[in-house]
Amino acid sequence: MANILVVDDEVDVEPLIRQRFRHAVRAGKINLLFAHDGEQALEIIDATPDIELIITDINMPVMDGLTLLERLSERAHLTAKSIIVSAYGDMANIRAGMNRGAFDFITKPISFEDLERTMERALDKGRMDRLAREAHVQVLEIQKEFDLARRVQMGILPRPWPLGGPEDLVGFMRPAREVGGDAFDFIPINEDHVGFAIADVAGKGIAAAMVASVTHALVRVLASDLLDPAECVARLNQFMAAHNPEMLFVTMLYCVLDRRTGVVSYANAGHPWPLMVNSEGVVSPLTGTISIPVGITNKANWSTMTVALKPGERLFLFTDGLTEAVGASGEHYGEERLSQNLQALAHEAPGELMRKLIVAIDEFTGSEQASDDMTCLMLDWHGRGHAEATALSDIR
Repeated sequence: MANILVVDDEVDVEPLIRQRFRHAVRAGKINLLFAHDGEQALEIIDATPDIELIITDINMPVMDGLTLLERLSERAHLTAKSIIVSAYGDMANIRAGMNRGAFDFITKPISFEDLERTMERALDKGRMDRLAREAHVQVLEIQKEFDLARRVQMGILPRPWPLGGPEDLVGFMRPAREVGGDAFDFIPINEDHVGFAIADVAGKGIAAAMVASVTHALVRVLASDLLDPAECVARLNQFMAAHNPEMLFVTMLYCVLDRRTGVVSYANAGHPWPLMVNSEGVVSPLTGTISIPVGITNKANWSTMTVALKPGERLFLFTDGLTEAVGASGEHYGEERLSQNLQALAHEAPGELMRKLIVAIDEFTGSEQASDDMTCLMLDWHGRGHAEATALSDIR
């Protein structure tokens, strides 16, 4: 039922309106309220906050219709539309009414057919505006939830690995949306071993972010008891394959560094191969046996491979959001450009290298919106001697 307030000091207006709209009142479609001046109207409005339509004359005692419109604009909660019905149909009054927020202007003597059509349009527009406002409030609430989810997701990512040891580990993640389906982690297993992982969930948005968070948590739990990357991935897959109704599979690379020797053990579950940067800045892909992503089937197997890093060598792990970034011409950034940029930045500190690399990718894509999350991490192997020299330097 729509509450409609009619404001007019002419005594014959109320009975005419009641007679014209009696069927709509009896059917419960509208409820009519009447006031004889602007002041009475404001009292009724303040007592009836859900009024949807106000039909007002201009020339009235105590408070005229134009002043009433001004006072209505002061009530932020009021969403009612206003129609002016007046014998003063000159352009100055019409413009004055519209400038004060009137929806439409009808001149007297009243054409009830015209009035009905105008009322219907005003009520429809008011309902659309209310729906839009409600939707806007809902969007703001959803955005708050997304912002919170983003802060939570970014908050669980590891900080750069403590400096001063035989290795540095630095990571970066930038979701394409509010939350992302990528993840990375550095995992202290014991004094001599550290795990590091990068993962990319198929899909985008909240669902992918939830799977990424579950993957992140499970890998951290499993890694604490397992030094074999392939076994860790297999254990993860047992859970993911059994609890993955939407088939949001995960590509990932899980590695374990032996901090005594620089040997990295790794297992690849359908993920892009990392790039190795030697001490002279030459970039080459790390290769081996690749298997299917995690979460597709519980019958999959993975192999553990190893690479022995020399002091000054680095491993760069990344998701395909980097190589598949699209430039203005529609061309992908590609692994060749990635390798060239890594080589050009090879002598930068890991954190600075990543910052400049992302800047280069952003310059390549220009105004194109990222279609995928961008995540990367770097292991910088200094060697055991570096750790001993650093410790001695600290003592001195």
